[in-house]
Amino acid sequence: MKILLLILLAFSVFVGLVMEFYKKIIRKDKAEEFEITMVAWAFSVFFAIVTFMITSRGALPEELVYTPILILLYSVLIHLFQLPACQALWKPILKKWIERKSDV
Repeated sequence: MKILLLILLAFSVFVGLVMEFYKKIIRKDKAEEFEITMVAWAFSVFFAIVTFMITSRGALPEELVYTPILILLYSVLIHLFQLPACQALWKPILKKWIERKSDV
């Protein structure tokens, strides 16, 4: 179970980074909230499928049944975890990097 949570957290942190790059560099702060939410959900679902494919039945507690419905649970968890990662971790770092890049 701990390995599964670490995988979900790692993917969440990565999705948070990708979303900050998407918002700041690709869309240059012109993306609407709905677009950002849909792109974040798309990445969350993709990495939920990857998580489902790479984890085994033994990674889950006995109470959870190993079914494709777990993809939905993983998607929600990744999406919820990526929001704080995006806001607290990556946003300040990327903002400083962009400011430093524009000063040069």
